[in-house]
Amino acid sequence: MIDGKVAGDPPALLSTEEFDSLREVGKGDAQGDIPQVHWERLVALGYALRRLGVLGLTESGKRRLATGNLQTESKEFNDEKTCSLD
Repeated sequence: MIDGKVAGDPPALLSTEEFDSLREVGKGDAQGDIPQVHWERLVALGYALRRLGVLGLTESGKRRLATGNLQTESKEFNDEKTCSLD
């Protein structure tokens, strides 16, 4: 188990806005810039950790950023695939 998640589990789906919030946390300057509901979900998923009022990425969060927003990318791929069939 790593950061509250089992290694090998598929990444949790994040909305585009939640992924943008994850990216902001990764920049290190997102203290008041992201909605509370986003940082709470990122913490619950094990992607972020709040210490002394400061939000930071966990190793899982860093890996999630590196993989990109799979939900958005797969939707874009499916949209392109659908368009090319017309």
